[in-house]
Amino acid sequence: MEQRSVPAPLSLLQRVTLELEYLTRGERLRELRHRVTLLEFAQQELRATIQQRLGALQREVEDLRAEVQILEVRLSRLLRVSRPLSDEELDSATADSKDDAWREECRRQQSSRGNGCSEEFLSPNGHEAELLRRLYRMLARLLHPDLARDDHDRLQREHLMRLVNQAWERRDVEQLQRLVAVWSAAEEPNSTSDLDDLRRCLAQREVEEMQLSRRLRELERSDLGQLLKRGPQSVERYLQRQEELLRHDIAVLRLRRRRLLRLIEERRRELALRAGCQH
Repeated sequence: MEQRSVPAPLSLLQRVTLELEYLTRGERLRELRHRVTLLEFAQQELRATIQQRLGALQREVEDLRAEVQILEVRLSRLLRVSRPLSDEELDSATADSKDDAWREECRRQQSSRGNGCSEEFLSPNGHEAELLRRLYRMLARLLHPDLARDDHDRLQREHLMRLVNQAWERRDVEQLQRLVAVWSAAEEPNSTSDLDDLRRCLAQREVEEMQLSRRLRELERSDLGQLLKRGPQSVERYLQRQEELLRHDIAVLRLRRRRLLRLIEERRRELALRAGCQH
């Protein structure tokens, strides 16, 4: 008796097709999350390197600019008065809100430069410490190597956990939060028997894939992404060039400050001579 193959029901074929696409997109999502995470950490490390090499020079430029602005205001006022006012009198007389902001910014910069790393960063308060622990535990549950499905997945998870540990050691709440945002959407294989539920889960993965792809493009096209792409030698040349530019700015601002101080002193002597002649 001849046997005929019976075609599978349409609903079963649709389910198999959707599950395959769901799993395929899951693999792409895991790869995208990994690439986004690695690139974000690479850019963060580059920012730290830039800050270490250029931070002190940048702060000196900011301080000098603030000081030059204050000296320019003092000279401008001194040119409009008839007696040699002191610095305190010049700063307090008819001070407008813009000048107040300049002085406050100058004091703030000097204070922050003197203090170095903030005490709050070195010793996070209770709320921050609890947030760090909560984020770390959440990421450990998501990314622990013991949850790996195969050797490749284990290697990726081990690498990611090293990055998580680095962020934990730096007390970097923002980086841990970004990792949670990227990896918390990871889902276990869908076990629903409803086709509409499966389609909704698949649509969610499509949206997440588009978001991660957009984030990856943003990172790659950013200034730091382009700099990383060109390699370590380009990074070093960039840092050297920025150091040269900052040192040039510092030299120019120091000359400007010296000239303003001289002009202020000359104006005071001129006003003092006038006052002496009048008496």
